[in-house]
Amino acid sequence: MKFSATVLATFIAVSAGWHPSVVRAVPVESGDNPPNPPTIPASDNPSDSEPTGDESYNGTKFACVSQGNGKWATVGQRPGGQPIPVIIWTQSASKYFGSQFAPENRCQIVTRKFNTAVQESGGRLQDVLLTSGNVNGQVVICVISDRDNGCQDKNTLFTLKPENAKNPDKVLSQLLEISKKGSEGGVITETRSSRQRVTVKLSDVLAARRSSSSPVKRPKVQNNRRNQPGL
Repeated sequence: MKFSATVLATFIAVSAGWHPSVVRAVPVESGDNPPNPPTIPASDNPSDSEPTGDESYNGTKFACVSQGNGKWATVGQRPGGQPIPVIIWTQSASKYFGSQFAPENRCQIVTRKFNTAVQESGGRLQDVLLTSGNVNGQVVICVISDRDNGCQDKNTLFTLKPENAKNPDKVLSQLLEISKKGSEGGVITETRSSRQRVTVKLSDVLAARRSSSSPVKRPKVQNNRRNQPGL
């Protein structure tokens, strides 16, 4: 799977009410001048959120939440905590990757990858990282658990756009900013890595967002599962 993400690190720090977690770089789709990420609206409609992962798992879970206007957000929620937006998915990147990678599809795929990585690490967010790498000749943002050695097809979150692939570390940094500032932090666009790769812990992202003074409305992550497209 290939995605574009701006703030996987941000994903971890995204919520002010979340416990610290570990996250690594994740690309986000956006235009040349991406708008501030919209506040995730609360919704009573179960179809608005698309959680993934085994229902028997009671640790941190991620879900997709509609933002309206074709935008979707990947949000994370720890037991007893509030949902925290990690990545905002927009239409602009879909134009580059094709209709099969529409915001909702990208959101669902990346969300599922997050849930898988966290579960494989026994729910220890500190063992889940976001980083960049090169897969099949393309720069990507991937999520790594303690079982992975680097970016691979199976853990790729998204492929970065050409302009973002030139500086994947910046994309990761942007993700962290989004988690810290919420809607005030810009949206990151989408893949390439260098020798010294930047990695972001999901726990650090959530911790940063939690300390933010700007409250962010968060939707409740549902526990029901929904089918999601494969990568």
